[in-house]
Amino acid sequence: MTGPRGLLAAAASGFLFFLIGSALPFALRRPPVRQPIAFNHQKHVKDNDLACSTCHEYYEKEAFSGLPTSEICASCHLEPQGKSAEERELVRLLKAGAPLDWKPLFLQPPHVYYSHRRHVVTARIDCSVCHGGIAQTSFPPARVPRLRMADCIGCHEKHGAPTECTACHR
Repeated sequence: MTGPRGLLAAAASGFLFFLIGSALPFALRRPPVRQPIAFNHQKHVKDNDLACSTCHEYYEKEAFSGLPTSEICASCHLEPQGKSAEERELVRLLKAGAPLDWKPLFLQPPHVYYSHRRHVVTARIDCSVCHGGIAQTSFPPARVPRLRMADCIGCHEKHGAPTECTACHR
């Protein structure tokens, strides 16, 4: 097909190919994480000087850092600490005895073994190396960038840590 119709068809096909190609990465992204409330890391870590271990009580002892339980939150939040809608909702949930079903923001594939204890205690790596500026966020994103194998390998090479497959892949 030549002429204006042929050019129009070629342009439309090219545009459609471009749209599909540029939209595909967005379609393949993981769905957003829905939390019980929008947690304010900055208020807890920066403003109130709480250690990560206050809420993530296992990060220095085990592979999984742990997520705050209702009991941990209730130690400060059975009464409102502020006037935000999120604070009111948290107090309501705690008084109702509802479990706080926090979802991890940082996920690794099931075949990847990652030990917080090994990285935080043994290697003395600050949380921000892997978790970025999450402690400075007033309301973290529903999803954070996933660490890629190249990120881990680069850090391991830089610090002389093992890079053989079985060190992280189980």
